[in-house]
Amino acid sequence: MSNCPVLLQSVLDRYDYTRTLSRSRWAWEFLRRNEEFLTEAMLHGPDEVSVRTACHGITLVRPRTDQMAAERWGLAFFPDPRHDGFTANAFWSSALFPRQVQVQVSPAGPSEACPIYERTVKQCEIVHLVDTAGREHILVKGNGHVVQVQCTGMSMLSPEPVRLGFLIRGTANFASRWRMLDEAQRVYDASPAGTAPWTRTSLTLRNALVAHDCQAAGLSVRETADIIYGKARVDEAWAGPGRSMKDEIRRARARGRDLVSGGYRTLLA
Repeated sequence: MSNCPVLLQSVLDRYDYTRTLSRSRWAWEFLRRNEEFLTEAMLHGPDEVSVRTACHGITLVRPRTDQMAAERWGLAFFPDPRHDGFTANAFWSSALFPRQVQVQVSPAGPSEACPIYERTVKQCEIVHLVDTAGREHILVKGNGHVVQVQCTGMSMLSPEPVRLGFLIRGTANFASRWRMLDEAQRVYDASPAGTAPWTRTSLTLRNALVAHDCQAAGLSVRETADIIYGKARVDEAWAGPGRSMKDEIRRARARGRDLVSGGYRTLLA
């Protein structure tokens, strides 16, 4: 591998889109690197999923075949594993991913506007799915963020005007559910996604993803460190007696391996 700092940085830049991913999208990033999953997903190619556009640019996704095998991975159907955490139409099952945003769809009154609906169709990309149980789900994508939403009540695609309302059932975990709704508003954020700061969690997951990919590509611990930390910092760390950076890369490798092999489910709990 080249030691050119510019080339090393360009490798890391390929992961920059992950800074705004939610935990459910991180779960997809790790699952799509699972060899057993990839083998099974190849049996259900993109041709087995109907994709068409409805009014307001809403994308309708419908599996053409029985994809019950996707349930063992926690998915409603097999998305295209070539697509990353933002672009993939990955719908997680409610059983594996209970922390979905819930929306109540109800009839709109005469001349009644729905601010949630109008703002969402204007600013975001919407992907719509009806699962095997007849439940409606949507992915709302905007500004580098993706939110999976479960709809109840009327069909969101009803020919009659509808209005949407966020739904919180019961008082259990009320604070965390309220926080989840607040985080979902990020799809409307006007600031560029690339300016969002890395959080400790997103950096930890990014480094685990990079370390896994580097190991899969045959790169050494030091070559992996060059990509994550930059050659200058790595040269200094390797010249000294300390092992902290070496140990951190090994931990990142182990973390990535665990998440790919099934630990991604913990990101959805």
